[in-house]
Amino acid sequence: MYDTDANLTNVLIGEDWKIWRVDFTRAFRLSKELRDPKDLVRCDRQLFEKLKTLDGNQVAEQTKHYLNKDEVKAVIARRDKIVQQFEKLISEKGEKEVLY
Repeated sequence: MYDTDANLTNVLIGEDWKIWRVDFTRAFRLSKELRDPKDLVRCDRQLFEKLKTLDGNQVAEQTKHYLNKDEVKAVIARRDKIVQQFEKLISEKGEKEVLY
């Protein structure tokens, strides 16, 4: 996603301190660029594996009532850049320093 409206009114904290992000009406923009790739420094290993296998057709099917074709393409383009960023970091620093 590309949430251009992230603010404290879009964050809820439950009694158990679980954090809920709400109001993503502006989150799925058409930009194919990452906002701050330098912020991507570590990643959960399972999440990284799932990101690598994420399929644009699956995203389109699961979000067909919410996202149009161009929005799905933008999500996948940003996913590709996220994967590339972590692959670059892994090659530079080693897997143990990047994935947990």
